[in-house]
Amino acid sequence: MRQQGSTTFKDLLNALRIGELQSEHFAILMNRLNKEPTGEFVIEKALRIYPTNQQVYNHNKTVLEHFRARGVTINKIIAQDSLVDSTRKNDNIDLNNIIPSDINKTGGLPKKLEIFVGAKVMLRYNVDVSKGLVNGTIGHITEIIWPCFRRVQMYDTDIPSVRIDFGKDGAHLIQPKTVQFPAKYSHGTAERRMLPIILCWACVCVCVCVCVCTVHKMQGSTVDHAVVYLGSKLFAAGQAYVALSRVKSLEGLLIEELDCSKLTGKRPCNNDALNEMHRLRNLSRDY
Repeated sequence: MRQQGSTTFKDLLNALRIGELQSEHFAILMNRLNKEPTGEFVIEKALRIYPTNQQVYNHNKTVLEHFRARGVTINKIIAQDSLVDSTRKNDNIDLNNIIPSDINKTGGLPKKLEIFVGAKVMLRYNVDVSKGLVNGTIGHITEIIWPCFRRVQMYDTDIPSVRIDFGKDGAHLIQPKTVQFPAKYSHGTAERRMLPIILCWACVCVCVCVCVCTVHKMQGSTVDHAVVYLGSKLFAAGQAYVALSRVKSLEGLLIEELDCSKLTGKRPCNNDALNEMHRLRNLSRDY
């Protein structure tokens, strides 16, 4: 459904899905490899899709430094953490030691965030389902609104609201959220107040069957342009399919690194998918 009108790309994806890639499919992928990232593929525009969190972190950091070198003012936002329901004596306890470092264990709210007007970000919280403002939605910051009508950040503890353009219905106001979650080592309940967004020039893409895509919710997203990593760091069957199928067309795809051995196997990646495709093909013949 995402690749409407692109028969070549759809055939490639179907072959990849069931483990039946042919030489012509690899030739197509090779043709999209290591092209000069210009136009919509430059570092600050096209989404990068990686299999590991470390690759995502490294790329987002690289883009931040790219903007910093251009003289862009970048604001560092730090979450407000506290214990609200302590089950142990917590005198002299360093909150940093008992607050989980995994964003999936802190309600999707990050500990630190560096933002500026123009930064590409992703929602990590269902803000308004009726408007499509859900976990995984990507947009650009158009305005930073500081507390008490200040024009700039005055204190390290300042957490602003932001307006984000998600590409539909104009810019939406996103305010800080407060989330409670278990503290580490049975220290009770912790609370974090923070903007429910993360930087998103790069995303983790994890296979459906692994079902760990909660980090960046790439599984449900579709983009016009993306640079996809298909190299040696792919670690799960189906990752390449999920990453490639986020892109609408071959023209919107560049491949950063390609390890063909990661895309082949003796058995289909997904037997259920293979059976369903056979069922649909047989059904179409009947009509």
